[in-house]
Amino acid sequence: MRELCLACAGFALEFIVFYATGIVLVRILKVKGDCSLTFILGYLVYFAVFELVIVPMTLKWVSLTAAAYIWAGIMALVICAAVICTIKKQRRIRAGQMETCSGIFGSISEIWKNHSVMIILAGAVVLLQCLIVIFYEDTTVDAAYYVGTVSTSVYTDTLGRYNPFNGAIQKAFQARYVFSAYPMHNAVWCRLLGIHPIVQAKQVMSCMNVVTANLIIYQIGKRLFDGNRKKADLMLVFVCVLQLFCGTIYSSGTFFFTRSYEGKAILANIAIPAVLMCAVWYLQEKNSRNVWIILFVTAVSALTFSGSAIIFPIVIAAGMAPAAVMNKRFSGLVYCAVCMLPSALYAAVFFACRIRSADAGCIIIQKGEKNGRCNNSGTGTALC
Repeated sequence: MRELCLACAGFALEFIVFYATGIVLVRILKVKGDCSLTFILGYLVYFAVFELVIVPMTLKWVSLTAAAYIWAGIMALVICAAVICTIKKQRRIRAGQMETCSGIFGSISEIWKNHSVMIILAGAVVLLQCLIVIFYEDTTVDAAYYVGTVSTSVYTDTLGRYNPFNGAIQKAFQARYVFSAYPMHNAVWCRLLGIHPIVQAKQVMSCMNVVTANLIIYQIGKRLFDGNRKKADLMLVFVCVLQLFCGTIYSSGTFFFTRSYEGKAILANIAIPAVLMCAVWYLQEKNSRNVWIILFVTAVSALTFSGSAIIFPIVIAAGMAPAAVMNKRFSGLVYCAVCMLPSALYAAVFFACRIRSADAGCIIIQKGEKNGRCNNSGTGTALC
């Protein structure tokens, strides 16, 4: 019962933080959209900032407790800023400066008018997906890593310094994993709230990832169907059915339902669809620069989820370059190149470490290691 209460509290608090982050970003960029778009943007910018804050701490051997308190302070500031933005918006509404409002400010009757019974069907589908990811048990090697690295970090008060497979301290960083800070997000919340690592990783964040992925699908459908929310809800349902019948381990649907707490699943079901959302957005709003800012944020956040984000330049080229050509905005190709920079820089560091490792072997932090080998399990490239 205690873990259930902590899981519910953790889900609610993390949802609030993501949404508050979205409110601040929407206020800064002056983006027009509903509450689902606000949450999506908040989710992406949260992990982009988390990557920029936590990776340097990891490389500097900062303790998990210190990192958690620093991040808690940042989150508190964001929530305060979101509250201030919301109060100012409410005052403008009362003063008559805003004729209509959307999202959480809209009335229940207005929401029902826009969605009708489809919102109940879409909600039931999302709930079903959450139940599937909660009760499904996956025991693969990747599952052991994504839960084990959170556990070892929590119980040793470090940021990914211990091998999740055997509990031994790692003598060198793995370039394949050290730049993907998503497991440390779970570790930080475990330290702040006292949630068990397996509950936070496989239940709380799995459900959060399911909700976020469905909201992105909803946003894509809403733009494809010219703002028709009922059709967008129906698209969400159809995509769920499509994913349920994904019968191979190589499909995004299988990752969505069975490995939603892993970085590759988040990359496939959140980061890459977010690029498609930006592409459709750009086709409809040719002169909007906010699209490119959001795309850049998405590219940075993708690094947080998985080292597989090394393929993100291809994803951006496939999604945004055709849109730029169709819009006859060839400056968009330059923006595409800029948005590819985060993954390109990661690729440069990764392959530099790989070449160095191939030429000189692993670089050992502690002296006297037998045969000069790193105490690590699995594949990867050592990085001091």
